[in-house]
This record gives sequence, structure tokens and C-alpha cells, in this order.
Amino acid sequence: MFRKKLLSTFSFIILSVFVMQAQNIDLQKKITVIKKKQTLSSVLNEIHKKANINFSYNTENINGNIKVTLIARNKSVKDVLSLLFSDLNIEYVIVEKQIILKKRYYIPPPVIKKNKNPEKYIISGYIKDSLTNEVLIGAGISVKSSYLGAMTNAYGFYSLSLPAGKYILVFSSLGYKNKTLAVNLTSDKQISELLKYEETELDIVVINEDEKKDVFEKNPLKKIDLNQRMINSAKGVTGEADVVKSINNLPGINSFGDGSVLFYVRGGDKDQNLILIDEAPIYNPSHLFGFFSALAPDAIKDIKVYKNNFPVKYGGRLSSLIDIKTKDGNMNKLGFSVVLNPLTGSYTLDGPIKKKRSSFLMTLRDSHLNWIWKRNLPDLNVNFYDFHLKFNQIINSKNRIYFSMFTGSDILLYGKNAGIASGLSWKNNVLSFRWNHLFSDKMFSNTTLHASKYDYYLYYERDNNKYWTSYIGDISLKTDFSYYTKPGNKIFFGYNINNYIFNPGNLDADYFSRSVYAGDVSEIVLYGGNDISLNEKVNLSYGIRYILWNNIGPTVSFSFDKNYQMTDTIYYDKGIYNTYNGFEPQISLTYSFSKSLLTTISFDRRVQFLHLLSNSVSPFTTMDVWMPSGPNIKPEKSNQYVLGLTKKMKEFDVSLQTYYKTISDYIEYNEHANMLLNPLIEGEVRFAEAKAYGAEFSFEKKKGNFNFLLSYTYSRILITGNKTSYTGIYPAAYDKPHKLNINLFYKTPKRWTFNLNWVYSSGLRFSSPTGFYNFNGYTVPIYSDKNNDCLPAYHRLDISADLRLNKNKNARFRHDLLFAIYNLYNRHNAIAINFDKIETDNGSFVVPSNFIYENELVVTSKSLSGLIPSITYSLKFR
Repeated sequence: MFRKKLLSTFSFIILSVFVMQAQNIDLQKKITVIKKKQTLSSVLNEIHKKANINFSYNTENINGNIKVTLIARNKSVKDVLSLLFSDLNIEYVIVEKQIILKKRYYIPPPVIKKNKNPEKYIISGYIKDSLTNEVLIGAGISVKSSYLGAMTNAYGFYSLSLPAGKYILVFSSLGYKNKTLAVNLTSDKQISELLKYEETELDIVVINEDEKKDVFEKNPLKKIDLNQRMINSAKGVTGEADVVKSINNLPGINSFGDGSVLFYVRGGDKDQNLILIDEAPIYNPSHLFGFFSALAPDAIKDIKVYKNNFPVKYGGRLSSLIDIKTKDGNMNKLGFSVVLNPLTGSYTLDGPIKKKRSSFLMTLRDSHLNWIWKRNLPDLNVNFYDFHLKFNQIINSKNRIYFSMFTGSDILLYGKNAGIASGLSWKNNVLSFRWNHLFSDKMFSNTTLHASKYDYYLYYERDNNKYWTSYIGDISLKTDFSYYTKPGNKIFFGYNINNYIFNPGNLDADYFSRSVYAGDVSEIVLYGGNDISLNEKVNLSYGIRYILWNNIGPTVSFSFDKNYQMTDTIYYDKGIYNTYNGFEPQISLTYSFSKSLLTTISFDRRVQFLHLLSNSVSPFTTMDVWMPSGPNIKPEKSNQYVLGLTKKMKEFDVSLQTYYKTISDYIEYNEHANMLLNPLIEGEVRFAEAKAYGAEFSFEKKKGNFNFLLSYTYSRILITGNKTSYTGIYPAAYDKPHKLNINLFYKTPKRWTFNLNWVYSSGLRFSSPTGFYNFNGYTVPIYSDKNNDCLPAYHRLDISADLRLNKNKNARFRHDLLFAIYNLYNRHNAIAINFDKIETDNGSFVVPSNFIYENELVVTSKSLSGLIPSITYSLKFR
């Protein structure tokens, strides 16, 4: 045995002498190798056939029987070998006309005796895109052959504390090439890395049987990261990617239907979702009643979706958190993009102000819709626009600032040429200023000052500026601290000071005025939390938020008796006149059965003090009136319990979650509630108890040129009725038990990309008449159970094909044509049901002039859209 090892070592030394004499091996030769779950030796044999390269290695050091998967299309031999060997701890040298393989040895950290405190050092820094120098959110840093690791935060920063020793660090991010770095840790180190974006993303896929999975940091049971492909797969009516509608493809999230971006999460109502853009809330994310999202996809960098256990720094809503971060702008070079289709245009410009130190981003999107109805409705004016502006500056290694602005506006007017125009308008305005500060390699902070305002107008004489209006606005200051104590242990704490202003719908006309009162609000939030990996198998995350909610005068309030009749009017001067306190605790425990299989159980309690008052489910008949909790409107509270299991396989991810949620002081309304220009609007509100439960399943393939997402959701939301209307148990109007999504994505080796999206869901609930009777010449419906019926099931198929016009994918100019069909099989999905029409002899439906003597009433439905084809051209300069 000794003789055999000596001979092997001597042979290797002799071969190494000739390393510098390597010749005749073309590492730039392009080859295609597709091998799935094959032995390493068979993969090497395939490369030998394709590239005419001989491999030599010692089988005692390198296991040729290990299973790997290699998918490489038209890639250089150098790239193929680099990716094949990166996760196998193998390196190679070229000797004569062959490649010698040898083991890359990993030197583990020194073993520390239990009773001694090991000397630890900190590795920290930022991970960025090599092309744009933008920070990467959620990028991973892992220690090879260990479960230790970290992820970058929302500003690209990471911190990892390790004992002294030698390590191999792996830097990774979805869609980017992994990067490895050997580190001899003898002192604190600041290591910032640039990752190269893989343009084709999935042309090369290497999967090692022993590939490490960072199951705690990338746990899909806690949050869902929407990447650019997932956003692009959700097309709006014009074929353009739709940011909010991409969220509707996720399990556990139900949409309203055609022509709306309203969504409902795990039994929560439409106002129970917190949507943040660069840390500031946006109160209406829609254009044109929801046909379009208010967020331009070209401005978006990252979206994270939470359905339970939000990051402890966020709260104030019962159901979900949608955390959206916009792009920072290219810090290396100027670029622009233009996206045009028959209905909208989007224009983006970004680039450095000072290279690698500061940058800007501007995105403008506007509509050109009036040509559609110019002939038949020349007095109709429908338009919208949105504008994003962002600036960021690296001051020094410890400080960075961001300034973001978003504004969007819609207008729908009729009578623009008739002298007196009437219609609707709504506006979003958001400003935020953020300051990142690094106190030390372990302590990171972000301070945000933001202002947000949402206005809603109902014009009856636009030319004379006469309108009914409502609005909600807020100004907030907060600081979030992150303390990285040791690997797998992060502590979070901070504060939030908010001030809200409200106008719940007032009118001041020449001969008529009406005021609805709400007062102002000050809110103080303190929070703290900890996320800790107890060992390689167990992760514990817990936190608590304390909320102090103060209603502030001057204002007018009303008292109501038990029958909701007004009994007194109370006038409040300046100062606090009502206070609520609330706690939001949360905890989750994750157990990892293996590196790819884990389960999570969690509990969280939420309190919501802001309420969108509306007794209509439809976005087309809703007046947006926001009201705060106060003496007459209680805060809503929810308790949610979640159990989930997820399995990560070679190319597939499978996830199953079940949940049970209770909601107290759930807001309902009196029958035939008067919600417009009603000073006693609080007296129309009723309080109920609700429970929601369900299960969510997803099966996803993320790797390879063919991707898919299959998701199914079963969900129920049941309400226990209030005292003055229906008192039984009934489903909410948005109770849609079944939802199925199928999304397919295929990228050809050439220039085509295809996408198919099919969605099915149960119909919305409504109260259907159980009978009719005639009274004084009128047919009057009879109702029994509330929300006892539902609309026909909703389903729709969308397809798209994207052609890259450039043959050279690396050209600075890129042209694309997108062909899309919304609702391919022309399904007319009902949004409303009517019981007031008869069928005439020619088959048309009309409202009868005499309900007694005319024919029998029939049921009719209304739908918004059928098949909609579109073509979009995009030009990008990078």
C-alpha cells in the first residue's frame, strides 16, 4: 500500500513539472453537453467526445461514481469545467494534451474545546451586480461544507461571525453565477463581491447530489420572493408584465377577477394588505379601476410577499405584507429603455451621477386610450400616468442615502367637450428618504422618513372645480436596527412614529355642504425580535410589537346606543381624546429533517387600526373612504396558526401549508348602509367575528429552460353575523374556496421565450333572491341567507411569445417584440348578476316597462372583457 501511494505521488509530481508546457487544448471551444443524474466519469467521457480532451485522475481522491447533472448548451469548455467542478471541490491543471484532476482540499476551522471561548472574527460587506453595481437583495453567503451562512438584507449588506480558521465562501444569487472565495480568517474582514448576471440564466445547470441547501434563510414557508421571471409571466390586458397581478398567481392569494388588482389573502379583506414601495405605503395600487397596476415593472427590483409572520419591523395589517423595492439605477453606465404598445408607453432612464458612488433612475408610464372610443364617445376622457424617481449616494463605507418619489394619477371624465364634465379621479403621492448607517461590522441601521397621500375625487363640475373628495395621508419616521451577533443569530429592534390625516368624504358646494369627521392620529410603535438557528436542524424566530394609537382633535364625534341610534354629539378640542394599546407577538419554529426537507409551525397576532369603509365588493362601485379606529370603530384583531412542509429537490420545489385564522371585530355594515356624505357613517358599521382556514399547495420547477408553477388553494372565510342584520354564519362576499394556477415558461436555445398562464377560481359570493312578490306594480325580491349564491366559476388562459430581435444577446442595444393574447378562449367571466330583465322575441334582454304583465324575469350577467390580443415593442440600451 505504501509503495502504491508513493508511486502515485511521484507520478503526480512528474506531471506537475510540465504544467507550463500545456498546449493544443482549446478551452474556448463551444460544446453542448446534456447529462442528467449521471456519474461524473460518464459526464467527463461525454466532454472528451465533444472537445477531444483526455482526463486523468486518481480514483482514490476523486469519486467518479458521484451523480451530477450538467446541462450546457453552446458553452465554452472552460465555462463547462468551471461550473462542473465548482461544487465538487475539484480543480484541474493542463499537462501536455490532457487535463489532470485533483482534489481541492478544504481546511476546516480548528477544533475548539468545549470549555474555551473560540476567538471569532467578522466577515461583512455588500454583494452587488457586476454590470450595474446595484446591491443584490437576498443574496446568499455560505460556508462550504457547513450549514453556516447569511443573506443580504434589503440594502445588500451581510455580516457573518466565524471562529478563526480557513474557509471557502460561496456567494450566490438567483440568476447570477456563483462565486467562491478562499479566506484565511485571522482578523475582521470586509469582503464585498460582484456577481455576474447569467444572461440566459438557465443555459447551464449543474446539480451536485451533495449540494448544500440554506433551508432556514430561504424558507419559502416564511416568505415568497418574486423574481423577474415570475413578474414577467403575469401579463396584463396589454401583454405588459403586471406587478400586482403577478402576486395573484401565488397560492393563498385570491383575486377579484377581470379588470381589478384587488386581492384577498387567507380570508382577509382588500384593505388588510400592506403594500410598501421603498418603505412607504401605497393605498391604491391600481390604474383604471384595476385594469392596470400602478407600479411600472421596469422600475421594480425586488418583491417579497409575506402571508404570516411579517418581519417584526412591519405591522398594522391583518393579512399580508407586499414589500417592493425599486431599482437603484446603474452606477457604471448610462442606459435607457422604451416599452410601447397600443394602449400604454413606458420610458426609463438610469445611470451614474458619479461612477460607482451615486446613480439615478427615472421611469414614466402613461396611457393613450381615448382613440378606442373617440368615434362613439368623443366626450369621454380616460387617462392615467405614473412616475418613479430615485437617487442614491454612497457617502462613505459606513453611510449611504436614498431618495425615492412615486406619483400616479387616474382621470375618467365624461362631457369634456360639452362644457360641464363629470367623473372620477384618484392620485397616489409618495416620498421617502432613507439613510443606511453601519455602526460596526455587526450593527446595521436604516432610518426612513416618508410621506404618503392618497386622494379620491368625484367631480360633478370639473370645469368649475366642484367635487366630493376623500383622502388619507401619513408622515412617518422610523429607524430599524439589525444586530448580527453570531452565525445564524440576528437581533432586530427599532421604533416607528406615524402621524395620519383623514378626510372621509366631505362636500362644500354653493347650496349644500356636508362634513364627515375623523380627526387625526398619532401612532408610536416599538418592536424587537430575534431570529436564531439553535443548531443545524432547528431555527427559532420570535418578536413582539407594541402600538400606542392616539386619536387627536379638534374633531366632532357622535355617541350611539345599542341599536346604533345617535344619542349625543361631542366636540373635541386639540389634543388626545381616545387611546388604544396593542401588542403583536409572533413566533415560528422550523425543523429541518434534512438539507432539503423542513417543516415550520408559526403563530402571529395582528392588530389593524386603519379601515377602508365600503359595503361594495366591486371596485367599480366603490368610493374610497379611509377611517381610523376611534371611540366608535374598534381595531380589528387576528390570530393566525400555520403549519407547513416544504421539500427542495434537484429541479423541483414542493410546498404545502395549512392555516387557521380568527378575526375579532371584523367590520361589517348595516343593511342598505349609507356610506356617502353621511356624518353618522360610524353608525353604519357593525362588528362581527370571523374565521378563515385553508390549505395551499405548490409544485414548482425553477431550473432549466422549461419552468413551471402549479399551485392550488383551498380557502374559506366564514362570518358570524352581527346583531341588527343577518345573525347566522355566512361566507364573506370574497369567499372563493377553490383556486388553481398553472404557469408554464419555456426559453428556447435561440431567441424565443414562451409563456402560458391559466387560472381557475370559484366565483364571488352574492345574495341571491329566493323569491319575488308583486307590490303596487313592482316586483320585489325576497332574500333569506346572506351571500347564499356565487357567480359562475372564473377561468382564463393567457399566452405570450417574446422574440429577441438581436442575434447577439450581448449587444448593448436589445430589441424585443412581445405577442400576447389575454383570455385566449374568449371566456366571458361574470362580474355581476341581474334579476330585472326579460327576454324579448328576438333574444335580447331588456328591463320591462310593466313588471306585472310582462314576461317572466330571467337572470342575466355582466362581464368586462373577452379575448384581447396585443403587441408590445421594447428597446433597451445597456
